[in-house]
This record gives sequence, C-alpha cells and structure tokens, in this order.
Amino acid sequence: MRVPSWRPAAAMLAGALTIAALTPTSAVAQPAQDRQRGAAQEWLLVADTVAEQVYVVGADSGQVTGTLSNVELGTHAGTLQLGGGKVAFMDESKPELDVVKVNSAGVPRIIAHYPIPNPDGEWERAGWMAADPTHRYVAVGSDFDGSTTQQATIVDLRTGRSHTAELTVSAVQTPSGLSNEEMEVFLVGQPLRLVVSAGGHLDAYRVSDIMAGRSHPKAFARTALSAYPHGPIVSADGTVVGSTVALGHQTVRITKSGFGASAFSLYPRPSVESYRPAMAPDGTTALGSHAGATEVGTTWDQTPAYLTIGSTRRAGLRTVVLGEGSATRVTPTDDYAAVALTSGSGDKLLLLKRNTRTDAYTGGLKSVALEPLENGPVAGEPTTGKATRYLTATPDGDHVFVTRGGEGTITEIDVTGTKPVSTRTITVPSALSNGGYLITIDANQKPYDLVAR
Repeated sequence: MRVPSWRPAAAMLAGALTIAALTPTSAVAQPAQDRQRGAAQEWLLVADTVAEQVYVVGADSGQVTGTLSNVELGTHAGTLQLGGGKVAFMDESKPELDVVKVNSAGVPRIIAHYPIPNPDGEWERAGWMAADPTHRYVAVGSDFDGSTTQQATIVDLRTGRSHTAELTVSAVQTPSGLSNEEMEVFLVGQPLRLVVSAGGHLDAYRVSDIMAGRSHPKAFARTALSAYPHGPIVSADGTVVGSTVALGHQTVRITKSGFGASAFSLYPRPSVESYRPAMAPDGTTALGSHAGATEVGTTWDQTPAYLTIGSTRRAGLRTVVLGEGSATRVTPTDDYAAVALTSGSGDKLLLLKRNTRTDAYTGGLKSVALEPLENGPVAGEPTTGKATRYLTATPDGDHVFVTRGGEGTITEIDVTGTKPVSTRTITVPSALSNGGYLITIDANQKPYDLVAR
C-alpha cells in the first residue's frame, strides 16, 4: 500500500539535538588506492530496475565483474544479507525470491529461485521481507494496494520448502480517508512466529502452521500498533519488533506467548513519518532520514531534513538536523551514519559520527561536496522526473559509494582521513534510472539486520 497524506497535528516534544553543517570540503580527484581487506574481497551489488540489470562491481577494482540480466530487483522490499557472500531479493518481474551468491571472483549466480504465488496476476510488488535470527527462514509479504487481503510466503532456505498463507488486515482511518497500511513482516520468537502489521495492530502466526500447509492460519496473539507504520524496526536477536509510525517510534517486546510490553517515543521535532530506517551494526539502534512537517505549498528545497535515531533497548528518540532539501536513505556503520543531501545550494555527503556512550549517531559531522546531478531537482520547482541518488558504505566504513541517477556512474569517497575526498568514478553499463540501488557484499560480514533494506 502507498503512504497516505499525513501531516500530524499533534504537538511534538522539543529539544532536538541540532548539529550545524560544516562547510563542505572540496572533492579532490585522485587515483584509487588498492585496499587490503583480508582474504575475502568486498563487492558492490548495483541494480537498475528500469533496465532490469543487476551488476557486481569490485569495491577494490571498480570494475564490473558479473551481471544478472532480465532481473527486476524489488527496491521497495530491498535486499536481505544472508552472510557468506549470499543475499536474497525479489525479482518482481517473475515474481520470485532469488538467492544470489557472489564468488571470490565477483561473479554472481542465482543459487535458488522461490516462485511467489500469483494466480490472479495481481502481484504488484513485495512490501517487506524479513529473515529469522538464524537466517534459515525468509518471509516475503505482499503489497496489494487497497486490499484487506494480503499474503506472506515463508521460505525454508535449508530444505528449499516454501508455503504461502493468506492474511486478513484491517483498513484504517487517516486524515485523507479510509486507507490500507503497508504490511510489515518479521520472523521472530521461540517458537518461531510470523509477525505482521495488520492495520492498527500486530498479529502473530505460528510459522509451523504455515509450513504445515495451512493457507488460512489463525493469529494466536495480537497487540495494538499506532498509525502509520512505514519502517520495520527489529533487534538482531529477534526479541523486540516495532516500526516508525506517523508520530514517532513504537517497539514491542516478543514473549513466548505472543507480545509483551510496548514502548512509544514521539519525534522530537514535527515530522512526516520516518522514511525506512535501517538497523545499525550493534543490532539494536534504528536510524532513518525523514522530512520535517511543513506548511502546504513548501517546496522541497525549503523542507527540513532530519536524521532520527532510536533503540530497541531504551525509550526516547534523538534528532539531528541535516539541513533543508531531500535526503537519501541512511547507511550506518560502526563509526558513522552516511546520508546524501540534495539542497537548493548544492549536494553533499554527510557523515555523522556514532556516540559510543549512547550508540546514537549524534557526534561530530564531516561533509564533502558532491558534483550536482545533470538532471537533478531545481530549487522551487517540482521534483517529478528528476534524478536522485543512492548510497552504501563498505562494512569497515572506509569508503562510501554514491550513485548518480540517470548517468550510470558511482562516486567513490574515501572517508578515512580528516577530510573525506572523492577518489574515483565507477561506470556501469546502464543509466541507473531513478538513482539505482546499491549495497555492499562481504563474505566475512555477519548479517545483523533481520529486515531487507
């Protein structure tokens, strides 16, 4: 389901932590240096959904090492890291769940296909995907717009078995009228259960019932969930789930019988619901960029952009002011959170240092200017049809990669020094329409986010 128009009228808590943006440093082109990363190399997985191409690029070499053609990677559901050089994503053109392994030469191979039932031909896209803490099971949730009937497919990656269940969700009242919320999915708890956001509440289903072939299972537990969930939050051990919602973050503890205590934290600043948070490597910190609430008619370049940080371990949210403009999704590392900001006065990459005492990304700020997009948005004008960016970082945090939508290039930025600097431009065969999609794959990296991003 698509996000309805929602501008919270409730007064928000004050006192957000504001960090003034530093003057961007000049991006100095220089030859990329060879980087020793141990036995396993790191790879970029780059997707162009319009061209239906998925590329693998060597993070060291900057060269394309392999291609998967005729694959429409579902960027809304995103990609699940499975460890050992493996990832899972939806090919929406089929539709099917693909498990891909990148070998030591950087060549990708689809090692398993799991078709998603689509008997009526009404499949639109996967809404959300999730793995259990052991990464044995994967859940794929549907996103049938305007329907109170959704489906979830559970895949056992060990045995290759999969089963699909039909689930009923509730319509909810929003300021723009009756609407359906997106169905978020989680695989958590012992015994393992499928938890879904189902329109004002979370429902829990036994995975054993679904894997036994029950196509219409009954929820065994339910708890209230605030409106409008649009970004799953889950601890790496699967003991807490939650979501960004219209007014803040809500988390719920998972118990053997179903659900335990719930915690709710308001956004520190008036905001539109947080946009797709990511879990940090500590497995408990959730952070995402989002737009501040504005008067009707405010243009994109005058809209405040925030980074908000929450936790599955403690209540409360912290907000950092990024500036005015449009922010990309956030990529967190152990040391910093990376986000690109497009503004009326120029584009820049922002790096917000992690506070090791609080785990919040509210420390010192570094920035580097990004060369403007050829077809980027213009201040005061609509953004429809304009190019965007996507970014990722290597697991060690040494390098950030930022796409240039519509131009088929990726800017690599070395962030190891006092000032981040652009080191090279990587070119891929297609234009990366809509900004493309970008993640890193490292065979030595242990997965920590149970939701696809």
